[in-house]
Amino acid sequence: MARAILVFNKKVIKEYPFDKDNMTIGRNEGNDIAIDNLAVSGLHARIDKTEDTYILTDLQSTNGTFVNDKRITSHRLQHKDKIIVGKHLLFFALSKEEQAKVKDTELDRTMILDTARQKDLLAKQAEKKGMEVPIKKEKIGVISFIDGSDQGEIQLTKKLTKIGKAETSEIRLGGLLMPPTAATISRRPNGYAITTTGGKTVKVNNQAIQESHFLKDFDTIEIGSCKFQFYTQESEDEK
Repeated sequence: MARAILVFNKKVIKEYPFDKDNMTIGRNEGNDIAIDNLAVSGLHARIDKTEDTYILTDLQSTNGTFVNDKRITSHRLQHKDKIIVGKHLLFFALSKEEQAKVKDTELDRTMILDTARQKDLLAKQAEKKGMEVPIKKEKIGVISFIDGSDQGEIQLTKKLTKIGKAETSEIRLGGLLMPPTAATISRRPNGYAITTTGGKTVKVNNQAIQESHFLKDFDTIEIGSCKFQFYTQESEDEK
């Protein structure tokens, strides 16, 4: 499992194995990683684990959270990242198994990119020769619930998909405090964007959004106690 190694004045203070879904960092004793230093806020930052991804979020600390000398609000952690909290340093380290998964994922992405470049080159060559170029199938957004609910997956085929408690919502969410429309997902020429209506906090990858936010594959969305993931897939039929 991943671990965070606390260092001060070039000396290792303690190692913290990541054996839970999230770990908090701060000066208060109740934090998973407690750092007794006045430069550290009581609740300074948090690391959340989603499958094989670790997201570091600054919790509006007084002095900020830095990764590799750059101040961050939210950051996807990589192996050997250096997290600076106050005057202390946290080294983030993945296990050998997790490092191998990252390499396999990067290889898959490289292969996908190479295949896309090859298709583009073939298409250009076909155009030069006056050949018919196959029409590329567009991608359709999909919402997949990961909170244990029985809603499964929902395709985002409409130009505007409403999310909320109302019966007219395409994505129905329960809960006493859930507004009729908590958010909408709009299908645009350059992708999908989620927009909060202001009635409920909407988080993307554990970060509250303001107004609109463009979605990327495997973004995790939270509205109240409901949690789902966004990704795209090729449509079976041309639109």
